[in-house]
Amino acid sequence: MNEQNQSTEQTLLDLDLSAFLQAHQLPDAFVTTAKHWFSELAQSIAEQQQQTKKPLVVGINGTQGSGKSTLADLLVYVLQNAFGLSAVALSLDDFYLTKAARNQLAQEVHPLLATRGVPGTHEIQLAIDSIKALKNKQLPVAVPRFNKAVDDRAEKAEIIDQVIDVIIFEGWCVGAEAQSEESLTSPANTLEAQDDSTGTWREYVNAALAGDYQILFGLMDLMVMLKAPSFDCVYAWRLEQEEKLRAKTGGGKQVMSPEEVARFIQFYQRITEHTLQTLPARADYVYTLDAQRQITALSRKPITLGDKATQWLIFTDMDGTLLDHHTYSFAPAEPMLKAMADQAIPVMPITSKTQAELETLRKALNNQHPFIIENGAAVLIPQGYFAEQPADTSTEGDYWVKSFVAPRAHWQSLIDKVSSHYQGQFTTFAQAGIEGIIEMTGLDKQAATEASQRQYGEPVQWRGGDEAKQQMLAELTRLGANILEGGRFIHVSGNSDKGVALQWLRDVFATQLPAQTIKTLALGDSQNDVAMLEAADCAVIVKSPVKAPPQVNRAQNLLLTTETGPAGGAEGVQKFTQIAPNN
Repeated sequence: MNEQNQSTEQTLLDLDLSAFLQAHQLPDAFVTTAKHWFSELAQSIAEQQQQTKKPLVVGINGTQGSGKSTLADLLVYVLQNAFGLSAVALSLDDFYLTKAARNQLAQEVHPLLATRGVPGTHEIQLAIDSIKALKNKQLPVAVPRFNKAVDDRAEKAEIIDQVIDVIIFEGWCVGAEAQSEESLTSPANTLEAQDDSTGTWREYVNAALAGDYQILFGLMDLMVMLKAPSFDCVYAWRLEQEEKLRAKTGGGKQVMSPEEVARFIQFYQRITEHTLQTLPARADYVYTLDAQRQITALSRKPITLGDKATQWLIFTDMDGTLLDHHTYSFAPAEPMLKAMADQAIPVMPITSKTQAELETLRKALNNQHPFIIENGAAVLIPQGYFAEQPADTSTEGDYWVKSFVAPRAHWQSLIDKVSSHYQGQFTTFAQAGIEGIIEMTGLDKQAATEASQRQYGEPVQWRGGDEAKQQMLAELTRLGANILEGGRFIHVSGNSDKGVALQWLRDVFATQLPAQTIKTLALGDSQNDVAMLEAADCAVIVKSPVKAPPQVNRAQNLLLTTETGPAGGAEGVQKFTQIAPNN
């Protein structure tokens, strides 16, 4: 599984998007944006589909001109070419009522309903039936397509006659909720004030949104939002859409002028502004856009943990614990990991590894929980994991970060101060470089590059005698360094350890989940795991095939496993949680 996922991610990163760029009139810079921001989303969609073995429906919400159609097409392209999945992009726009049907609504209910766009102007039952048929593999399915240049449904429907793995469904109001009746009283703009003075049109639209549209949106398995900074951006974005349509079709009376665009977007203003306020808390992925439509941030839906009186938190070392000492495989632990996921119990890596290394491993594990790097030097929490950002954290990239020690450069300077007495007896990662790290660890070039990206400390490989080693470590300690000896390397960093980081993160969970009793379980196999094994409520010492177990200062709630590596980790988790692996 590990090798398969790493290979898939490499395929995604190497995917040639030139044909896609040309078809969508996109600049070359879009490649960098797409791979940086949407790789995780594409992989998450693919993994969810592959786990469930059922068609997955992904909803995309975005204001007019936000890029939702482009994202839908990109995901289809990536899912097909990088993951080998069959995928199709559908749009809420394709299910507009015919022009004749809208004209009839305009006569019977309100003249504004002749204009396409708002809830009530779609054949929503057809959309529901089409998606359900695709999900249930009831083929063929005839999906309508809408021709905006003539403002009417295309004469020919698209026939889908193959099983679809992923359905991407995009629309400007996908995921929107109806407003209260009181909110409809005051007009939102000039259009509503002048053309809907009685409120008949907006009440009809709101009632439609509260009805079958919610059934349609309930079919979404995953919700993605491209969040505009405000409704003010929509005019410029929509104007650009019309220019593209004019270039593609050669113009026509249904391609709108700037004045017509200004009026047209007012139809969408009320629901768009309400959705910008309410959908981010419910969407699984929220991409925040600036006025130039550049993505500035990604937040994810707060994790849904268990609702039981006791919430288990599992903290696990990696090498020799969750990963086999010799093969680096976690296959024996997979049934346990699945059982923990089913029970909403976070399994959180806590390791000497770097952020770069952990990000690769977390993708292979499909793990979206917080993680602790470099022997407790920092805790990284995915943005949006909790409903509120924990106090005393900074925002760095996609994470809320709690740092406990000074940066790497400080600890390198201390090593330099004492190194003259121990020439030739040790090598740091910085001295070794990528090729040296490969020789030290046996890692491939990519893994060695990730291992080299230390942020908070410096690994040292000692080659001299024990007496000299102890002397050098004593000098570093007097200079303020904290020393941890792992299975293969000495780690020189600050006064933090896995136990301090575990306790801090445990307290964060307690703050975020005040109604639950938090219980912690730590799994490790080495001396540098002792602090967390002593800090946790329960501890599992995983039997090592190459060394004696670490000595810990506790006797209660302690287990030494009979199995080694990931099988031993699974043994310990089952012992304390009383949850059987999910085979």
